[in-house]
Amino acid sequence: MKLSYNKIVYHILLISMGFGQYSSPHRFSLKSASDGEISFFLDGFNSNVVAEIKLMSDSLTWFGTGRGLSMHDGQSSYTYQSTNDSIVDVFSNPSSITNVLPAGGVSAIATANDTLLVAFAGDDNDTPIGLGLAFTPKAKDWYETEPSERMSFTFSWDSSGSDISNGVYFGFESGYQPGSGYSGSFLVISPLNELDKISIKDSVQTNTIIKVTNSDLSKVLSFTVQSVSDFSAGQIQLLITSGSITYSNISDIGFLDNESVKLSITKATKAVQWKYLPQPVDNELDIEVPFGEGYFWQLPVTVPQANVTYDASISGKYLYVASWAGGLRRYDLSINLRKPQNVPMPMDWQSQLSTCQDSAYIDTVSKITGESIPVLKDYYLNPRDPGDGGNHNHKAFSVLAYDDRIWVGTANGINKGRIVEEITQISENEFEILSCIEWDHYKYPTNGISGNFVVALGKQDWNGQTTIWAATVGTGEAGEMQGLSYSRDDGVSWKTALIGERVYNIESKDSLVFVSTSSGLWKSLDGENWAKLDPAIEQSMLNQRQILTNVVYAAKIDDRDSIPKLWIGTPDGVGLAQDTQGNNWQIYQSNHYPNEVYAYPNPFSPMTHNMLNNDGYVRFHIGNIYNKEVKIDIFNFAMEKVHSKNYNLNSYYGALKWDGRDMLGNHVANGVYFIRINYASSSNQSPGDNWTKLIVVK
Repeated sequence: MKLSYNKIVYHILLISMGFGQYSSPHRFSLKSASDGEISFFLDGFNSNVVAEIKLMSDSLTWFGTGRGLSMHDGQSSYTYQSTNDSIVDVFSNPSSITNVLPAGGVSAIATANDTLLVAFAGDDNDTPIGLGLAFTPKAKDWYETEPSERMSFTFSWDSSGSDISNGVYFGFESGYQPGSGYSGSFLVISPLNELDKISIKDSVQTNTIIKVTNSDLSKVLSFTVQSVSDFSAGQIQLLITSGSITYSNISDIGFLDNESVKLSITKATKAVQWKYLPQPVDNELDIEVPFGEGYFWQLPVTVPQANVTYDASISGKYLYVASWAGGLRRYDLSINLRKPQNVPMPMDWQSQLSTCQDSAYIDTVSKITGESIPVLKDYYLNPRDPGDGGNHNHKAFSVLAYDDRIWVGTANGINKGRIVEEITQISENEFEILSCIEWDHYKYPTNGISGNFVVALGKQDWNGQTTIWAATVGTGEAGEMQGLSYSRDDGVSWKTALIGERVYNIESKDSLVFVSTSSGLWKSLDGENWAKLDPAIEQSMLNQRQILTNVVYAAKIDDRDSIPKLWIGTPDGVGLAQDTQGNNWQIYQSNHYPNEVYAYPNPFSPMTHNMLNNDGYVRFHIGNIYNKEVKIDIFNFAMEKVHSKNYNLNSYYGALKWDGRDMLGNHVANGVYFIRINYASSSNQSPGDNWTKLIVVK
């Protein structure tokens, strides 16, 4: 059964994951493995659309982009490798592990300590579709994955170093020392033939890991290669990285002379070991679901269409996911990952819902077993639209969980849940576990929020007070407005701010609050007085990096250093300010053809692309530049000059760009335009003309 969906949801999906996907070229290659490593991290960002930012450990920062998961490790940025192939999920095989992620946009990220959850989404004939979740409890160990074997050879251990044919031995100080193992500085290999020698030399590089084992694997020797070279006629020398030798044998003996050994050439693997979870769906028979003191009845959601995980939150042993038509569900992380539990929330007309009180249930005949069971009174979980018998409040879009609290934003307001976890002894050897939620439901106009579609939630702790922030958007009901709604008294009362602003996300630290909106990033110290930061421009020589949009999707205060920094995610890349005032930006954007001259987006619309202060821009990429002046001339198809500008890079910072206007300030006509860019691309070259072509379509 395919569920209906609100058009505003699809619009948000396109904004957060699809807009600007092809505003830059989309060719890129695997991270270089020439240093003896296999990496599932690709250099740089693969998309400029960044809607999620999460911090982890001392230096890792994760980004949800329109084309996958990206990461900054404190020095460089990477995008994680993805695949369109099917991935075995943990429900089909509980022990399955994958090093790749599903191809698609990232719709949600949740972190807690080293745990990372990433949700993926795409579209199915213009309908949003959930592509599943990837989970790992050890995200920061992306550089400690087990090495991968590339090839192996059989040799004889030459403990005396007599250079026997097809032998292998440690050079010079090679003897095995009981209790301490091997300590050689290089290994000598004597291949049987020239072909094996060539294969080994071609495969072994700096950082390659060599593993030597006997036939029953009771002896295991490994080390990291520092360099490879010829030794004597027909032999190879592997210089060993100091301190890298490891050896294991329970009998504390080394390899025996002439013992047959397997020499494996492996490469270190930079990867995260993920568990893949399919998009949460129900079976057709999941009409009766246990929760709290009994059961509730529901309409099963059996397809991933209109079932996208837009938000996730980890608190204690639970991972909560908000998946629109898929509703609110939770995984119990204290046990092996299994099918998540559906969580009932109030129906549209309910201001409260108890799943903890016996009085909230009534004994009813089970639709599955025919036996008498306690079922929630007058309750049916149905995420269809109200006109089709459903509830907008069962369409979950945002979730925030901490301690014994959970807040959920839906298409019908804000839900506050008090999580109850109790273990009661009912006999000497018998215990009853109660896990339930007591809900309060707040909505427009009854409770004072600005609109009933709640797309983001945030929590601020300051001076002993907790403030809950909500990005609230209208659903079409008279009087609703988009803006920011907040409560400082645990939901008892609500106030509004930034009315008229399309809010995407909220970030806070102590007294400081940042709100990401379609008009820019707003900042406040009290929640009542607001100032907007200027769009980000990197002011370093010869880089031409600038965020060409007012829109900010996400912000994150990075307080891992003594001076807090500020990350922002936009439709045009990521910015990192060196303080929370928005000073000294570093900008990270996709850069797929680093040495080529091109215009993007191409075709270009000055009415829709890279909108900055009501003007649209096309960006010109020119690769390396070694002089301080760049001249750009633009000609129409008749080779009439329509635009000309000189850039003095001693004083100009930002992108080389054009707003699609002629020299009189009017937008040019649709058509093909030729761009001439004059600059020097190397230190020993004089400035010269470089040409590219652009199509303008208004």
